[in-house]
Amino acid sequence: MNNTEKWLSNYILSCRNIRTLSERTLQAYSNDIRSWFQFLEQEEVAPEKVNRDIARLYISSLTMRQLSPATINRTLSSLKGFYQYLEKRGDSSGNPFTALRSQKNPSTLPVYLTNREVEILIDESEGNSFESLRDKTLFELLYSTGCRVSELCALNADAMKNDRILIRGKGGRQRFVFIGKSARDALSAYLPVRQEKLRSMGKGEKKALILDYRCDRLTTRGVYYIIQKYLRKTGLNRKVGAHAFRHAFATELLNEGADIRVVQEMLGHASLSTTQVYTHTGIERIRQVYRRAHPHGRERKRNHRSTVV
Repeated sequence: MNNTEKWLSNYILSCRNIRTLSERTLQAYSNDIRSWFQFLEQEEVAPEKVNRDIARLYISSLTMRQLSPATINRTLSSLKGFYQYLEKRGDSSGNPFTALRSQKNPSTLPVYLTNREVEILIDESEGNSFESLRDKTLFELLYSTGCRVSELCALNADAMKNDRILIRGKGGRQRFVFIGKSARDALSAYLPVRQEKLRSMGKGEKKALILDYRCDRLTTRGVYYIIQKYLRKTGLNRKVGAHAFRHAFATELLNEGADIRVVQEMLGHASLSTTQVYTHTGIERIRQVYRRAHPHGRERKRNHRSTVV
């Protein structure tokens, strides 16, 4: 193993054990840093000898490739963290990415499902087969808890404690999420069929709550394919994935008057600004509050009688 691979392997291990980043994030960081190594090889520059000009040239090359600001910013974050790690270990004399600023993300409204659309998907999953009961449980849990899809896929069958689940989210942060009655009913119907499926496949006991057709833990990609199948079956012309259920969860809570900081806690957001993205559908409600509460926000009755001056 050469130095670069050794540094990368140790850095990713550090991110996993100390920063407790998700496997998806670790894979993205690893890909970003490997792409950087390939660039340095083409430029014939050693990773530990990089200066700010080389770093700026690389970020410019990503822009020229028309990568999204979000991808470029993640790459910048990956490389800043990597060189900070090398600097602390004494393997680099400085961090060439420190002075480089993140790019501004264009402000776009998040894609979400309405309450009615969620209900249509859930209704379409009705049935007594393993797949139908699993899919209904999947949809109910996504909508009832507001979990990230990776958090839901990581759940084990013994994770439920009465009406709540302890979730280990991003950065190792823990939180409780609650299971509504509809989700509890779906689980009650699914779990016995799950056990029967395991027995019929000769798989023995499995920890994973949500299983695929081979009785292995359902992956986030598998969830995506399931959602796409139901979108086609119901004729819902929406380009959405599992995160749309999370948006729907947060949007419904905020529209019903839930405190945004409570919603922040339920979603597991470290920053309130992240939660504020979910207030997009509450604009009309905010307008109504403004009109009721502000003296100049109210509609005034016009006096149509002419005034003689």
